[in-house]
Amino acid sequence: MQFESMRAAAVLALVALLAGCAALPPDMRMGAAPARVVVAQAPFNAAERDFVTKVAAKSMYEIEVSKLAAGKALSPAVREFAQTMVRHHTQMNDELIALMSAHGVAPPKGLAADKATKLHRLGALPRSDAFDHGYIRVVGIEDHRAAIAMFEKARRDIRDSDLRLFVDRTLTVLRAHLSMAQNVAAGMAG
Repeated sequence: MQFESMRAAAVLALVALLAGCAALPPDMRMGAAPARVVVAQAPFNAAERDFVTKVAAKSMYEIEVSKLAAGKALSPAVREFAQTMVRHHTQMNDELIALMSAHGVAPPKGLAADKATKLHRLGALPRSDAFDHGYIRVVGIEDHRAAIAMFEKARRDIRDSDLRLFVDRTLTVLRAHLSMAQNVAAGMAG
């Protein structure tokens, strides 16, 4: 009898646990990739430090230029692409900044002067098909090709295991972004 009571209690506890999991946000449920807690690590080497600083700066620019495009683009497909870039690159940058902090690297304070100037010039352009085409060509295709090449090179050179995981995950996303941009560009051409 005591065994049956213990078994019933265990079943009830399991049911309560599963019910509690259903109330969790999707990214925290069983089967979802666990949120990584980054603890203080050994400092990055010079190449790793240079890489993360460049990526953080490029991502900050991509977020800002994509916010601009999300509000300025005429094409719904371009606006949707830009909104996706804002979401994904914000998530990526948040993860990268946490990783940088754990390795003692300060993130950039703001946009580099050349990127701020470029953003200001783009902001002055009128809403037009030319703006949409330029954003997709430069940010969607050219910048993503350059970023993929930079990440592939870094993947070969990086020794830090957390940074290698970040690079692997991000490469998958960057390749998907490039494919999305190419599809949007093809739709605009036709």
